[in-house]
Amino acid sequence: MSESKTETSQKRSNLNEKWDPEWTVQNSTVNEEVKFWVQRTSFSDVSNEDILGPSKIDITSVWLSALGSIAAGFLWGLFVLLFTYVFLGSLQTSGIFPYILSLVGFFAILITVSVSFVLNRLLFPVKYKEWSVVLGQMTILSIFFFILVSPLYIYINWVKQDALIFIFFFHITINILATSLLGEILSSYRYVLLSIYGSFIGFFATSILSVVFFMNFSLSINAIYSLIGVIIVVNFIITLFRLLFELVYYKIYTKTGTDHLGDIFAQIENEEKEILAKAEKELGTFE
Repeated sequence: MSESKTETSQKRSNLNEKWDPEWTVQNSTVNEEVKFWVQRTSFSDVSNEDILGPSKIDITSVWLSALGSIAAGFLWGLFVLLFTYVFLGSLQTSGIFPYILSLVGFFAILITVSVSFVLNRLLFPVKYKEWSVVLGQMTILSIFFFILVSPLYIYINWVKQDALIFIFFFHITINILATSLLGEILSSYRYVLLSIYGSFIGFFATSILSVVFFMNFSLSINAIYSLIGVIIVVNFIITLFRLLFELVYYKIYTKTGTDHLGDIFAQIENEEKEILAKAEKELGTFE
């Protein structure tokens, strides 16, 4: 019996000799660092306030996002202008011209809104998380709209070719508005009303400015504006008004602590859950 106890004591002694407190502390520190890194990677520094309330926004982020939308619109508007005049100039009397013009508009819109969305994701990472889903849905919506508007290009080209540029204007403005709203719905449905209000005000402001422009300049200047200017103006103004609405609401939220829009959708969600639970209960009773 005493030999067994001696043996056990010896094993414990050997284990104690191998145990290094410093190594344990270092290992613990490494584990904590790994856990901290995983937490940062998984949640992207999202605080409870970010999850429960509207996403943080300041005036600097508003202007950076607005300037990014101008840059994205300018680059692809310039591409549309050059492509249309350099490569399509000889095809204006051809029957394939409306097809190609609608296709150019499709790619210009899709790339512009995609670049704008990526820039917004860099500025507001908490809000724009599901970027792959959003970009995929934007692409599907743009394809769907392209299919719907292409016959209109063909019809107007056959009836009155000079009015074709106004169809291009219509294509650009409506599609950018639709994709902008879709992106906001998928990214932050609780506060989508802010995006709806801001985006529609921006859309109407763009429409008024464009009508004034069309009424005061020649057809050739209007064509240049429709090809390069409208994609910049509509992307910039819709982005600016939407972000200004979000900024004002965030300031009200931080000052008063009230979240009317978040509460509205929470109430709707709770009511839907209660209705579903009641229906399931009644269905189970009948069975």
